[in-house]
Amino acid sequence: MPEWNTGELIAADKRFVWHPFTDMREWCAPEHERLVLVEGRGALLRDSNGREYIDGNSSIWTNIHGHNHPHINAAIRRQLSRVAHTSFLGCMNPAAIEFAQAIVALFPDTPLTKVFFSDDGSTGIEVAIRVADQYWRLRRSRRYQFIAFRSGYHGDTAGAASLGAASMFQTRSSRWNFPAIQVSDFNTLSALTPAEIAKIAAVVIEPPIQGAAGMRVWTSGTLRAVRDWCSRTDTL
Repeated sequence: MPEWNTGELIAADKRFVWHPFTDMREWCAPEHERLVLVEGRGALLRDSNGREYIDGNSSIWTNIHGHNHPHINAAIRRQLSRVAHTSFLGCMNPAAIEFAQAIVALFPDTPLTKVFFSDDGSTGIEVAIRVADQYWRLRRSRRYQFIAFRSGYHGDTAGAASLGAASMFQTRSSRWNFPAIQVSDFNTLSALTPAEIAKIAAVVIEPPIQGAAGMRVWTSGTLRAVRDWCSRTDTL
């Protein structure tokens, strides 16, 4: 195992790095112990001092197959031997095409026939609401507002944050935010008037649990009720 100079790494981190979702004043306090993670295998992570930790949240929900998975590592090495990255702007590559085809095949007999690749949940939501907005614009519709459920979390990019946790990120600029209506539950959603519904572009919800607001589980049937409401009102 390589020898890591934890002190030097922490000093450089404090000088050069700004961490997301982190109180930087607390992070840089002398008494705060920082974890320098250097290795992982399976569900375990190891820090620069050799201590091990269970990665209980899959590195913030992004590593569900575990660290150093041999199948994934082998696939990455095969791709690296060809090319590490190519732009998708006006270009294509075999891996992305084959992956998109496989995804579409999971949804036979549905209108889901195109794949837009994004690299994290926040930008996935950001793209989805932009596509929804463009969809209604192309149909020359007045639908421009979004419905989100109170205390929901949908990401930290500007548009995604505006749907729920905008106050957490202090994103109050109307230049970035999509207009969103907060509802507390399905009853509130179903009470919207026809005039209000006529302005709704899409409904956004965390299924089946709101994870960032205290682990709030939806009651049985909520998602089906929301889906049926969207179908009845021609809402995305």
